[in-house]
Amino acid sequence: MSNMSNSSDLGKKGFAEGFWSKEEVKDVFLDEQREYLFNEDYFGNVLVPLFRLKRDSVVLDVGCGLGFIGMKLAGLVPEGKIIGVDLDPKLVEEAKKRAEARRVRNVEFQVGDAYRLPLSDESVDLSICQTLLMHLDESAKGIKEMQRVTKKGGRVVAVEPNYASLSFFDTVYEAMGLSLEEKTKLWRWDRILALGKRKLGRGDNDIGLRVPYLFHESGLRVLDVRCLDRVFYLVPPYEGHELELKHMLLPPDEVFKHLDMRSEFLAGGGTEKEWEEYLRIMMTAFEMQRKQVEEKTFVSVIFQAAIVTVAEKV
Repeated sequence: MSNMSNSSDLGKKGFAEGFWSKEEVKDVFLDEQREYLFNEDYFGNVLVPLFRLKRDSVVLDVGCGLGFIGMKLAGLVPEGKIIGVDLDPKLVEEAKKRAEARRVRNVEFQVGDAYRLPLSDESVDLSICQTLLMHLDESAKGIKEMQRVTKKGGRVVAVEPNYASLSFFDTVYEAMGLSLEEKTKLWRWDRILALGKRKLGRGDNDIGLRVPYLFHESGLRVLDVRCLDRVFYLVPPYEGHELELKHMLLPPDEVFKHLDMRSEFLAGGGTEKEWEEYLRIMMTAFEMQRKQVEEKTFVSVIFQAAIVTVAEKV
């Protein structure tokens, strides 16, 4: 999930430099997304066969973050290798440590830009990214780079979200008793944030559904488009859901500040008054959520579509 846009533009894009590798957020926003995004049976039985890997395949993971997906695939290419590339040196170093601790030998991680991948033309059998294109201001350029380094007949895969699909139940919003008008406001404000992010050139939270088109426009042959089957649930007891709980206990005002979401809200057409109301509701919900978690009465079920697009370089 690491932002792979030009390092000189990180401030402009609203991502404080090194934000994703800060100790208090990397295990939540990277480990959580990577470790919990896939159901193992779906990944192994449905997705992996589409990658068409061989024992000596070379796999590139663009925006690798902590190296999760690369290490997940390493055992399938024992005579090949995994190459992870990320813009953030801190994440690259952490990925190296994790691979060593897990004794995964056929992986290597290096610092690199998604727009200028440090690999030669047609040098890998599979190029894959996860929650990367959503952060690029020029997603088509990132796709072209993945296409460039992939061999003819090789696969290019993107796993990207569609935030507009978010649907959830939790006991906090149930207890708040929000009216239909208030719920409609929350939906509208979410759409304003998504629009503002695009207008500011910070990426696209709904890019998942656009990827098949972007792949086609790039000259790739789209083979399959799927939706991940993962539903996030959190019901006491909470054992095994520690990272999800930690995510929920991050104060929203701090996250909003780091990601400069106020600027996105205003750029998307929201007003200062609406932003203050949105922040107030989010903080009220957060305080109630923290109390319910402490009392072990909090229940949450969340679905948000992640679109998997598999294509072939022709």
